[in-house]
Amino acid sequence: MARAWVARSKDDPKKWTTYWYDPDGKQRQKTFETKKRADDQRKRKEQELDAGTYLDDRLGKQPVTAVWEQWTNQRKLENSTKKQYRSILNTTIEPFFKARSIVSVKVADVEQWLLWMEQDRKLSTRTRRQRFSFFSGMMDWAVANEIIGRNPCKKVKGAGSRAKEIREHKSTARRLTTREVLAMLDAAPSRYRAMLWLMAGCGLRLGEAMAVSRDQIDFKGETLRVDFQIAEDGDTESGRNSAIQRRHIKARDEGEPGRTVPLPPNVAFELRRHIKNHGVWGPEKLLFPNVTRTGYLYASYFYPKIWMQALGKGQVEYCKAHSLRHYYGSRLLYAGVPENDVADWMGHSSTDVLREHYHYIFEGAEQRGRAAIATMLTPGADDPTEASEVA
Repeated sequence: MARAWVARSKDDPKKWTTYWYDPDGKQRQKTFETKKRADDQRKRKEQELDAGTYLDDRLGKQPVTAVWEQWTNQRKLENSTKKQYRSILNTTIEPFFKARSIVSVKVADVEQWLLWMEQDRKLSTRTRRQRFSFFSGMMDWAVANEIIGRNPCKKVKGAGSRAKEIREHKSTARRLTTREVLAMLDAAPSRYRAMLWLMAGCGLRLGEAMAVSRDQIDFKGETLRVDFQIAEDGDTESGRNSAIQRRHIKARDEGEPGRTVPLPPNVAFELRRHIKNHGVWGPEKLLFPNVTRTGYLYASYFYPKIWMQALGKGQVEYCKAHSLRHYYGSRLLYAGVPENDVADWMGHSSTDVLREHYHYIFEGAEQRGRAAIATMLTPGADDPTEASEVA
């Protein structure tokens, strides 16, 4: 029995219908105005069946937005990540592609989408690259699930320059000086001052600092174990808003859920003073519960009541809380600490992030570079190349 054939339409003798059996043995059909178009469809389906690249035309007619939701729902994502993907859908996928079918999206459409995000939405190169990466991942998934035949993103050249992204990040990065950091720490509410010390002196992320317990601190060994974080990522009865929870941070390696970082003496002093003055809370012995000591600390309280107070009273220009972590990493690099150690203490899987986002942040980097070159370009200065040749 033929797998594909053409016959006059049963509903309209002037039209022609292509019939074929899909890989599951189900008969499919599609009607055309002319016999030639119907025969072209027959040939196309026979080629797909022979090559093992058969696609169900009905799946390709799904809107881009519907496939995006399928892609996100089938992945094992945390609620916070699902929120991020939903935000991307609502702000940059649906407004541009609207009801467009996924099979209709061509290379030119993706390029136009990137231009639209740049010119209409005023998104940075970094953000555009991130969203393009997610979109391409969704397209790869659609190809793997036989919804479309190819990923148009693979031929897009206008996704943004990585070098340009880094230059933009450098030009907008907030460089905290030691004077500013100390002013912020001194101005922070006493109940949460030690938490900011952990962020500036141990490189903790906000969620990690919120989750620190007494058991993680080794005063004698002068180390801090960072293996928990506070995340607004729990399930609620309504499913609408996320509940707050304390959980293990994502493991980079199996059996290694967190990391161990050096505990500087000045940070240890602040932690000891905090425990003496404010104690710990709950069975987990948390250092920084919410202000009423009835649960975990929410970011929605931290930013207006703790962070903005530290900036305001410290007379420091606005910056994000993550700037304290940038300060930590950049100062370690400035002091000559090996990149591998800094990456381990900060929880990075490689040193690439350090090279791209930390080396240039500390104040005085340009002056240090100029001084190094000026020292070398001086008559009588040691020349390591000559020394090696003599040896």
